[in-house]
Amino acid sequence: MLLEEKQEQEIIIRAQEDPENFAPLYDYYLPKIHNYIYHRVHNVQLAEDLVAETFYKALANIKRFEWQQRTFACWLYTIARNQVIDHFRKKTPVLAENADLDGRAADDNPEEMVMQEATKEELLGAIKTLSPDQQDALLLRFQEDLKIKEIAEILGRNEGAVKALLFRGLKSLRRKLEGEGYR
Repeated sequence: MLLEEKQEQEIIIRAQEDPENFAPLYDYYLPKIHNYIYHRVHNVQLAEDLVAETFYKALANIKRFEWQQRTFACWLYTIARNQVIDHFRKKTPVLAENADLDGRAADDNPEEMVMQEATKEELLGAIKTLSPDQQDALLLRFQEDLKIKEIAEILGRNEGAVKALLFRGLKSLRRKLEGEGYR
């Protein structure tokens, strides 16, 4: 299901009038927000808790949302990002031992499974060495497929700063994955 802007605006207006109408927004954005948060915390249970908090805050504040200032997606990702930041400010991160980064079941081919796991572990190790802002910028751009402008709104930075975060983050990842190490 692809939510068009006009359709989304109508749903938001209905949800602002009656919170019961929030369900289509929840259904559409749940997998996206869960995916984003999961890739930041690498723990299924924690991700589910933070996603629940994100949608609770979105629903509680839906009447304050103004379409003119930003898109609903940017607003929701900003809430999700703040939930992750707040969590890590309060507690030390808990990582699952064998976190499945993409949340999908592994293939049946054992060789492929081992190679995929090794590649994921190497990539995860390298990504964890980046700054939190670089991690967010890369995840929002390449995993969530957001535009630079949307990422800038979510991170509270200008577009040039986001481009710099992406460039430096990718450069750092390349250097680390090519053998300079990341541990």
